[in-house]
Amino acid sequence: MSTDKSSTWHRLINAAAKCFSEKGFNGASIGDIARQAEVSQGAMYTWFKGKSALISAIVEEEKNTALLNYSQPYSGSPFERICQLVKSCINDVGYPADHRLWVEIIAEAARNDEVKATFMATDLLMRNGIKTIIQDGIEKGEFDRQLEAESATIAIYALIDGLISRKAINPEFDLETQLPTLDGILKFILKAT
Repeated sequence: MSTDKSSTWHRLINAAAKCFSEKGFNGASIGDIARQAEVSQGAMYTWFKGKSALISAIVEEEKNTALLNYSQPYSGSPFERICQLVKSCINDVGYPADHRLWVEIIAEAARNDEVKATFMATDLLMRNGIKTIIQDGIEKGEFDRQLEAESATIAIYALIDGLISRKAINPEFDLETQLPTLDGILKFILKAT
């Protein structure tokens, strides 16, 4: 979570995340968000131009949470690190998003150029983080030297987004018990040796 923003900004982000998750982007109104944040609509507009700006800010906050996770020290192999990050993305999504909200963000990014620009910039940054780990794995001989890291990151993030959607549809979905082959799927994508 950003510490350089005011508490009002964070209340608005959290309120918007809750409203968008419960009602969808189009179903949630500025009034709903302002009421949830316990601020006036005018105060909301002091911080954000509208719902698109709010959802873009949510994506930015989720990115910051993910980057913090990526930057944590890790002593395992590159493959183990990627598995840990993938499972974390699927199970936890990232502040302030939840599984239903992430599906809503993806849908809105497909319709809204402002949200799409933020989403795609964040997607590239996240994939580059995984690509760095993949390149480390290639250098260490853990992954095939012919592995196309860019393609692998696209496949990994498609898998993440799909499993986040599965969890949004079925909150009881448990990655460990219902998809125990995830490590094998990642091993296949990464051509792990």
